[in-house]
Amino acid sequence: MNRILQLVLLIVFVFLFKGIATAQGGSSFKKHRYHSIGFSVNAMNYVGELDPGPSFLSPGIKFTRPNFGVTYLKRLQPRYSLRANVSWGRLKGDDYQNASFNDKDINRKMRNLSFRSSILEIKVDVVVDLWENRGRHTKRPDYTPYAFLGIAYFHHNPKTLYQGSWVALQPLKTEGKSYSLNQVAFPMGLGFRYKLGKQWDLAFEMGWRFTLTDYLDDVSKSYADKSTLGSQAAKDLSDRSGELFANAEMAPYITNQGGFIPDNNTANGNPGGTTPGYRINGYGAAGDQRGDSNRDWYIISGFHLTYIIPGRVICPKFRTFNNKLQQKLLAYQE
Repeated sequence: MNRILQLVLLIVFVFLFKGIATAQGGSSFKKHRYHSIGFSVNAMNYVGELDPGPSFLSPGIKFTRPNFGVTYLKRLQPRYSLRANVSWGRLKGDDYQNASFNDKDINRKMRNLSFRSSILEIKVDVVVDLWENRGRHTKRPDYTPYAFLGIAYFHHNPKTLYQGSWVALQPLKTEGKSYSLNQVAFPMGLGFRYKLGKQWDLAFEMGWRFTLTDYLDDVSKSYADKSTLGSQAAKDLSDRSGELFANAEMAPYITNQGGFIPDNNTANGNPGGTTPGYRINGYGAAGDQRGDSNRDWYIISGFHLTYIIPGRVICPKFRTFNNKLQQKLLAYQE
């Protein structure tokens, strides 16, 4: 496991265990519990086969896309809260546009795959503050670092641009395999919250989603046998290396790779759009490497504005007066 990932996990779990360790005496905090609602404006990034970023902490930012969300939070203890969030955003990756001409990325350019996907996420997590507040919400610190860890359901639908239209990839089974568009992810992250006023908070946070799928981008391990794929679109979109047939910029690199090979199963690279087409040597044949076995990630980072709903306040003096009044009325009735 990446050492940076281990460090992030360590920080998150330190926050969580610190919150649990100081959760004693929670019953005395019940009168200070409160609810919050809010919305967020975020940036969304993807980490997977079609992203050339060096790690999940530094993804390629060329295809950063917007994300918007609404949040409900319940303060349970002096240090931690339970939060629910619904958000929508978009991911995008493109081998040719996002990869460079260096030795590491040139293979991505020759693979020439691309996708975009809309993500609907429903998330529940535990938020743990570094500094606690045992009083009412008005007594909370002016600024607070925090961490969160939870679980999320998300719906995705990878598509690619093909013959002028956006085509859904999952029904085509471009690698000869099925996968679900409904998936589970484990969100974790860090944030910093600032107190704007008695009932308003502004926070910035960055959260990583570790998914349980390698098909966020419709790319996983190996090319399928094109002759077994169900449609011409599936054959063409499983391997797009042949689309570089007339690309002069790539010609020297493709020559070093072994050049183009005629391919009766695809129309890629054929100006007339009919078979046979072409594929680059080492791409598109059954068993050739198409992706890797690592699970995909996505990242949501941005600003959260929340409003604290004040709890019901009971005036002790009025309650005492009311009790005395009831006693007098009872005595009068007797």
